[in-house]
Amino acid sequence: MKMKINKIGAVALVMAGMFWSCSPNDDSTGNGTTPQELDASFTVTPVSANRFTVTAMSNANTITHKWDSGTGSVKGQPTKEIFLPDVGTYTITHTVTGVGGVAYSSSQTVEVTVADPVAGNIIRGGKFETAEDIAEWQVFPETIAGSAWTFANGEATMTGSVNWNHQHLYQAIQVEAGKTYKFDMKVKGLGNTMETYMEWYAGYNPPVSNDYNEGGQILALNTWAGCAIGPFEGQLSVVGCGGDTSLGLKTFPTSGTVYVVLRSASGQASNTPFSVTIDNVEVRRID
Repeated sequence: MKMKINKIGAVALVMAGMFWSCSPNDDSTGNGTTPQELDASFTVTPVSANRFTVTAMSNANTITHKWDSGTGSVKGQPTKEIFLPDVGTYTITHTVTGVGGVAYSSSQTVEVTVADPVAGNIIRGGKFETAEDIAEWQVFPETIAGSAWTFANGEATMTGSVNWNHQHLYQAIQVEAGKTYKFDMKVKGLGNTMETYMEWYAGYNPPVSNDYNEGGQILALNTWAGCAIGPFEGQLSVVGCGGDTSLGLKTFPTSGTVYVVLRSASGQASNTPFSVTIDNVEVRRID
């Protein structure tokens, strides 16, 4: 590529000459500020029915690689192993960034036809994509002034406008005693600078009026703890704070039915309405 210079005045030309004296004459070699060609293409190699290795075709001129298999973009290496435990069609996206912040992306789809026998998601309808998905969830109380869960565009959103009113979103799952489960979901919101939280619990009893805290917080967003103050988006285990259980891991002492419960509220909602949107809700056994 040839460099094009416009004559825009003596001062500008002098400055350009000063810059030119320490910069290459040919953009093809790069001058530290001009981005060179980037390649975001990649290969997908099956390792097993649910594990795949993704490999960038080129690392030339690349400063960062980011990979996204549907749960949010994560910075990584040119090669990464991804785990897709559920049956479905996944879109894998590779984004490369070069000099000057220029970024290119490439995507491929991967079909998974067999669920992982151990780490399959035991949450039903966690993608909120169909009426059947949404029907897997219950809310309590069914209605409450100034607070409600709504479902649209493959997401669930909790919105509040009256101080501290909250509506629980929950479903029953089956767990095994002594096994460790990992809880996570994708969350996003504009944030709220005052007295706002969303908490995730799992207990042997369904939610009742007022507070629900059986089993302790597993994961949370909590402005008192310093997160969800401004705009946020990502896995709750990454962007959240305030949960009692490290990294969203929980072990249950007794086998049987457990109620997975989400609740959210704000002490300032009447002045500043808040909302938290969730998707890809997951509970998976990891041992």
